[in-house]
Amino acid sequence: MIYVVHNTHTMKLLLEPENKKLQIFCDIIGNFKYLCDFITFNFSEAGIYSQGLSMDHCSVFEMTIKEDWFADFEWDSGNDAVESSISTEILSKILATRQPSQYMVIEYYGKPDSITIRFSSTATKSVKTEFPKEFSIPLIDVDWEKLTIPKLEYSAEFGIGSKSLHATNEQLSLFNETLTIHCSEDEIYLRSKGNDGQLKVTLFDEKCEHITEFSIEEELSLTLDFSIKHFNTFCRFLKVSDNVNLGFKKDTPMKFEYAMEDENIELAFYLAPKISDDE
Repeated sequence: MIYVVHNTHTMKLLLEPENKKLQIFCDIIGNFKYLCDFITFNFSEAGIYSQGLSMDHCSVFEMTIKEDWFADFEWDSGNDAVESSISTEILSKILATRQPSQYMVIEYYGKPDSITIRFSSTATKSVKTEFPKEFSIPLIDVDWEKLTIPKLEYSAEFGIGSKSLHATNEQLSLFNETLTIHCSEDEIYLRSKGNDGQLKVTLFDEKCEHITEFSIEEELSLTLDFSIKHFNTFCRFLKVSDNVNLGFKKDTPMKFEYAMEDENIELAFYLAPKISDDE
């Protein structure tokens, strides 16, 4: 169960502890510490939206949770705070203390400088070690301007299992920090190359097919370089979905999107390609 209350209980989000949505929420928010120092939640009648840059400003994340995703959602545009920013490191540590049968309450009133997070259980016979807990953490004043992320038709798109992609990227990182991705009508491969050798992983050709879906512009042959480190950071969220959809276009940030089972929640990352020495 998640409650988020602003002002006089006018803002409320509710998720039941038995529902896996609560764990998905904790997995997503808890892993943002690997990407950025703080997260800003934007509230509206439509739900929650969050966007931010990675610490090196090379990638952008975007998260949307629509109000229908929650068991209960209330927000008053006249009184409730529109946004709040919190340290991802502190938030991750707090979320990690939630125990299986516990619900979570997040609340503050008026225009505070901190929020309260409480964990407790509704079970009639709760586990003896699952004590009720209450945290108070400071809000952060940040100077952040929302970016406009255009909806694009990518030249090449394919889906792949998130666990498979994570394992592959870890192996590729043994040889370099740069991941080369090649897409054509006949072949998709990932490659890393360095002084110690190289590794090429074929995801699709006439002999094998390790992708879930694939679309590409006719006669296109596209080869782009990206940071393996960022790929591995994106893959830390793999518990939230079994599959990832990737989109590529020349001179355009790559789209790395988790294929969520519920259309009311979206999680995507955008990563700028590396510029080669030739360019």
